[in-house]
Amino acid sequence: MQKVLVLEDDADLRAEIVDALEDEAFSARGCGTVRAFWADYARFDPDIAVVDLTLPDGRGTDVIRELRAKSLIGILVLSGRREEADRIIALEFGADDFVQKPCSPRELVARLNAILRRTSPGSERGEERQRIAEFAGYKLDCWTMEVAGPGGEVMALTTAEFDLLRVFLDRAQRVLSRGELLDLLRGEDWAGYDRTVDGLVSRLRRKMPGTDDMPQLFKTVHGTGYMLACPVVFS
Repeated sequence: MQKVLVLEDDADLRAEIVDALEDEAFSARGCGTVRAFWADYARFDPDIAVVDLTLPDGRGTDVIRELRAKSLIGILVLSGRREEADRIIALEFGADDFVQKPCSPRELVARLNAILRRTSPGSERGEERQRIAEFAGYKLDCWTMEVAGPGGEVMALTTAEFDLLRVFLDRAQRVLSRGELLDLLRGEDWAGYDRTVDGLVSRLRRKMPGTDDMPQLFKTVHGTGYMLACPVVFS
């Protein structure tokens, strides 16, 4: 049974979410403050977290950033904020998806299941026949979402980072517009959020800087989009 920890300060909404998740065979626990969240996180060991951005004793973005520093569990932001900047910041800090309130329980469950399909052991991702991708001295393990750098250093990718990198790897040395990248990442759900792609590309560039032979792996094609500039070998 998958475990979901819900951080939502509205008690009625929190109870509604927990009930909806339990009706769908999740094990769910809710909390209304950042302090309670971290106490429950240590005891509950969740597979995925639902995080609001506006909280009485802290900021949801800080929770996301600290969560991502601790683990690669799925993170879904559920917020009433409608500014594009809020969505971008949450995703740049490591969230896997962003859903605006009000949100139907059915949609929330579908979004959580989509994240879990991408992150859980035994998922389709874990059964991919092509496990290792090699490019410009880097090696990506498609099962563990870990990248080994040219010097042997190992770094973990978030779900969103992994998904974007796989899009680039599967279409190496091909120019992709922001619209194409959004469609390949999330389809119509993310339409209109071009800056989301910009933020994810910036994160990949920080984690995977260029080499002497390839100064910039992820090239900006002005007026169009981005391109992974090197060839890729799968095995």
